[in-house]
Amino acid sequence: MTGWILFALAMTAVVALAAMLFVQYRRFTAVISSLNTDFEHKRTEFGIKTRNLEAETEHMKAERETLIKKEDELTKQNFAMAEANLTILEQKETLSEQAKKLEHQTFAMAEANLTMLELKEKLTAQTEELQQQKFAMADANLQLIELNEKLESEKEKSAQLLRNILPERVIVELGEKGSSEPELFENVTVFFSDIVGFTTISGGLAPAVLIAELNDIFTEFDHIFVRNHCERIKTIGDAYLSVSGMPAPDENHFANILRSALEARSYLEKRNASRDRQWRMRMGIHSGPVVGGIVGVEKYIYDVFGDTINTAARMEQHSDSMQINVSEETYMLAKSRFDFAPREPQEVKGKGVLKMYFLIGEKAPSA
Repeated sequence: MTGWILFALAMTAVVALAAMLFVQYRRFTAVISSLNTDFEHKRTEFGIKTRNLEAETEHMKAERETLIKKEDELTKQNFAMAEANLTILEQKETLSEQAKKLEHQTFAMAEANLTMLELKEKLTAQTEELQQQKFAMADANLQLIELNEKLESEKEKSAQLLRNILPERVIVELGEKGSSEPELFENVTVFFSDIVGFTTISGGLAPAVLIAELNDIFTEFDHIFVRNHCERIKTIGDAYLSVSGMPAPDENHFANILRSALEARSYLEKRNASRDRQWRMRMGIHSGPVVGGIVGVEKYIYDVFGDTINTAARMEQHSDSMQINVSEETYMLAKSRFDFAPREPQEVKGKGVLKMYFLIGEKAPSA
């Protein structure tokens, strides 16, 4: 009985233990299932994290490679920068040396500038002195110019006076050689004139009036004869002597003198028509060889010599009032170009009987 009780108790105990074990088992199974669930959950999380970690690891590897590349590039850049720094240092040293040289040059230039300033001050002083000298020279030059102008004016007056007295060729010879040789001119025409009744007329005039009248007439004669390529030689009282064909030869010497004589007579006629005091002239013309040269040493006078001059004077003496008496020699040269009135041959002192002609006028040019 006791066995059964013990058996029953044992069985009860076993059942109770089994029940307890079953409950514990169930609990343990639930815990294990919960743990498995947690494990699976964590495993899943771990897998996700692992994958994320792998991805992150790959990313980090990529970044690491990128960083390594950047580091290499930075290293290269650092080396390049180091080299650049070295170059900069070298350049800096060079620049420093150049700066020192420049500083020395600056000091040298400063000294040079001081020297230049001193020279400039000296130059300024010299310039002012030169300027004053320049003004003084300018004043002197102005005075010299004025003196030269006066001298040139006086020289021109003297030259004009000489040209009024002497031919240009003679003036040149006197200037170059101090003398002038007489010269023979083969083809010359000579004009002589004097005033009719001059002695009577001049006796009733004051000397100043007489000189003024003669000067007025002979000045116009000069204009006429010069205009016609003639040379006035001289006036002797009321006589007027002019030539053409000397000192410069001129193939129209006869025509020049004849034309001048006609113009001179015409001028005198017009002048008499407008004045109370009447001046009438005799005129004579002859052509031939003439010797010309200067006379005197202290006072030069250009004069003409030869038989041609004497004959021209005779032609004037045998002329009539306001007539132009022409020799046969001049007539033969000019008869084709001028009109003449033949005269009776006349006895001329020292010449015998000579043919003469009164000049009428110049012929009109043939068409």
